[in-house]
Amino acid sequence: MHRLAQPREHEPHSAPESGSHDSITRAVETAGHYLPAQGPIGVFVHHNTLHAFEDEPFEEAVVHAARVYGTEPFLPESRYRDELARGRILAVDIDAVLAADAAGDAGGFVAGGRVPLRSLHRVLLLHAVRQEDDAAVRWTLTESHAVDRLRHDLSPEARARLLREHGSSSAVVGDDAADLEQRAANDLWQACIEAVSLARPALVHVRPPVRHRDLILTADPSLDTDAFVHPLLIRICAAFLDQGVASWPMPGREAGLLAAAVRLYGSRGGPTEPWNAALPAALRSADGKSAVTVIAEELDRLGVPEDERGDFIHRSLLALRGWAGIIRQLEERPDRAPVVAVPARLADFLALRLVCDRVATEWAAPRLGFRPGMQGGGLGSLWTELRDRYPPRRGPGALARAFMLHQVSQLVGLTGNEIRNLDENELLRLERAIAAFDDVTRRRLFHLAYERRHRISMLDALAAHRQSVTPPPAARPTAQIVACIDERCESFRRHLEELGPGLETFGTAGFFAVPMYYRGLDDWHASPLCPIVVRPRHTVVERPVETAERQHARRQRLRRGVGQLMGGLSTGSRTLLRGGLFTAVAGALAAVPLVARVVFPRLSARLGQRAAELAARRVPTRLDLEATGAAVLSDGTTAGFDVGEMAAMVRRVLEDIGLRTRFARIVAVIGHGSSSLNNPHESAYDCGACGGGRGGPNARAFALMANDPRIRDLLATAGIEIPADTVFVGGMLDTCADRVQWFDVDRLPADHTLDFKGLEAACSRACTANAHERCRRFESAPLDISPAEAHAHVEARSVDLAQVRPELGHATNAMCIIGRRWKTRGLFLDRRAFLVSYDPDSDPDGAILTRTVAAVGPVGAGINLEYYFSIVDRLGYGAGTKLPHNITGLLGVMDGQASDLRTGLPWQMVEIHEPVRLLIVIEAPPARILATARSLPGIERLAVNRWIQLVSWDPESDRLFVFEQGGFQPYEPGKSELPIVETSADWYTGLRDHLPPARIRAGLTGSAADGGRA
Repeated sequence: MHRLAQPREHEPHSAPESGSHDSITRAVETAGHYLPAQGPIGVFVHHNTLHAFEDEPFEEAVVHAARVYGTEPFLPESRYRDELARGRILAVDIDAVLAADAAGDAGGFVAGGRVPLRSLHRVLLLHAVRQEDDAAVRWTLTESHAVDRLRHDLSPEARARLLREHGSSSAVVGDDAADLEQRAANDLWQACIEAVSLARPALVHVRPPVRHRDLILTADPSLDTDAFVHPLLIRICAAFLDQGVASWPMPGREAGLLAAAVRLYGSRGGPTEPWNAALPAALRSADGKSAVTVIAEELDRLGVPEDERGDFIHRSLLALRGWAGIIRQLEERPDRAPVVAVPARLADFLALRLVCDRVATEWAAPRLGFRPGMQGGGLGSLWTELRDRYPPRRGPGALARAFMLHQVSQLVGLTGNEIRNLDENELLRLERAIAAFDDVTRRRLFHLAYERRHRISMLDALAAHRQSVTPPPAARPTAQIVACIDERCESFRRHLEELGPGLETFGTAGFFAVPMYYRGLDDWHASPLCPIVVRPRHTVVERPVETAERQHARRQRLRRGVGQLMGGLSTGSRTLLRGGLFTAVAGALAAVPLVARVVFPRLSARLGQRAAELAARRVPTRLDLEATGAAVLSDGTTAGFDVGEMAAMVRRVLEDIGLRTRFARIVAVIGHGSSSLNNPHESAYDCGACGGGRGGPNARAFALMANDPRIRDLLATAGIEIPADTVFVGGMLDTCADRVQWFDVDRLPADHTLDFKGLEAACSRACTANAHERCRRFESAPLDISPAEAHAHVEARSVDLAQVRPELGHATNAMCIIGRRWKTRGLFLDRRAFLVSYDPDSDPDGAILTRTVAAVGPVGAGINLEYYFSIVDRLGYGAGTKLPHNITGLLGVMDGQASDLRTGLPWQMVEIHEPVRLLIVIEAPPARILATARSLPGIERLAVNRWIQLVSWDPESDRLFVFEQGGFQPYEPGKSELPIVETSADWYTGLRDHLPPARIRAGLTGSAADGGRA
């Protein structure tokens, strides 16, 4: 399994072999792989932001990607130093990662053999060193006593060594001691000044950028051709991709983006800005040509050499990567378009971009004193000339070098005389060693230490907790709840389990093995409810029951009438006369409910809900689950499933979670979703396993299947005997408002009424407790809030128009546990763990583990990594703050009225997140996990290249093994004991930050709970 990818020496693309159409097509496809993979925002699916770099080791990939995208690979160094100061990172973690770091040469020395490299690296991590240029150093020397005093954070040994050269510090006090320190500091400063004056580092020549725009900016910072081109491209793309928001559709878009732009802007009355006066003619020259032909012609006009074209195409697409990415996504997955699929093609976008870039470059060239015809080479001559003039990178000045050397010398205990005794080569080697241990290297090691401390705390807690738990009792459970693996369900399940040992919970991917296109009663079209990598082959439709068809028809006619009325008003409001009148009258009337919804959101929502119920009673519905005949719909899918397919789905889930016997009388299957207002990223809070949709329909479908006698007969032949008195019921947990919606309750047998009421009451109590736990994270909720008040508070957040943090989503995810729930039941995991049910005893050949890891691995890793990158660089990888966001075309958000599409997550979703790679603990022997990973190339790549942290929890030895250096290494837990409390509330009440694990006695079962209390 250990096949570490070699770091790439070149950029993540290959140059075309020739100017042929095939080579350009390959270059576009290769470059497209590095565009954001985020689809329309209405079906937001978490994914690895750097999916294109997964074949590289994580620590190298993030640095490589930072060069490609101009982003940050890790948190700022100041953040890690804050964590070091508060004990989140310990000195032992720093020592451990330095010892394990392959780049840290343990046998190397600098400063003439006086300083071990590892000691140098250690002090540079444990002590902040100011890195300034010459101007900043001059200010520091003028305004402070930086070179008149030794650093306050020196070790006693280093301080004593520096002072010893100027007399013993032990015999002097007061003014004499201060004078001694000043002499030592000044002498060291003078030695550093003398040293750097003798050793001058050479200039570093770096490869210039490949786009004309970047070269022009170097020559004249006021000429940014992207600032001219991007607003036009954004308007064209937004109009072309619009999903019904615009009053007028873009004419000719059925022919594609390039053809539509030629039709719209190719006339003489087209763009009128100074830079694009030549654009209509340039577009007319592209009329009737294929996009690839236009790309080839524009590359020739721009003078890009053949061997540079792959790089040029790559950089051109990344210059507006949000819009380029959404075009590529709609090209590959047109079924995910919110309303209508348009003929989006990435090649069209690139062709249009290059035409605009060339026109802007021709306009800018004379302003640089360059005439395209002067050298006879057109824009190619400009490109060559600017590249030849690209300035080399200069290193720090003499003052900056001396100041750095002065700080580091103190930390490692080098005296002034020792600095003077270094020859030029030794001094340069010392400076190179300091420079090589740069900001990125320090942040990488800090991050490894940061993750190490989290890993130790989690694994130690698992090892300690295992000694106090026992398997569940043989008695039949009171109720069983099958929930999604989502880490937000961890607290919901934990609070349920604290209500008594008779409540059992299980976790599985929240689409419950039912991949389908689903069209609800009020939906305009069917949407996929399954992992993004799956294309459903079946469509399920929600329909009114026969007795409610007339009621539903009346409701639909009313909706159409209201829609036509609102559409007419909306159209009229855009005219001069009617718009003014409509604004004056309707604006005043609309202000009343708007103010009410902002000031009294919860009350307004309840009144609105009650009014809607009075106006139109809820229509009873059914799902068209079963296929009738071989009905194939227009989209190629089948209407419903056959009985065999449904039996296979139910069997898969029951086998996956280890529920083959001991069925309760009532089994709840609960999906999840999130409801909030004025929140463009609402679907990002929904179920990732459902492709950014809500898992309620999947849970409902699964429960109906599991209740079907025909399916139970087929399950019985496979060894799964579901008792006749066991009834499944579907539901959906609203993770924002903390309430459960139930489906098809009217179909429950009469003798199960009490069972369901007991389950319903337990879920209600768990939701209230869950709301109380969530409120500790909200600054707007006081820490002494009561559970009832907390529930009211989260309900209000979900319907508040002004609320930018309706819930915090996955902002605490850090861990995934795949195994039997009884081994972690009663362990407080602070809503940080995906909980996946898996019984290794019922999986002799590893087949269940393979499909479990295949389903939950990419989902969990995708969520975790998107949160990681969105907080590490909230502008480069994330979406920035929500406040200036505007939705465009139902596709995504822009900052203000025009910007690149913002991919990733907004700051309000990630601000409390700890960016650690997902720690996946699997209850299976190391050999089985290795075999599973080998059979799943995507998982193997994530594990080998350390995008995830993998741990084996061997069910036979009960020991933990951590995957490192291509194999599982034994983990030796510390001696720490878990804190023990009665309930979860006893542990988290009054605290807002992340909490370590604790043992919750109320959540334990049988003798384990008794032993915990004792």
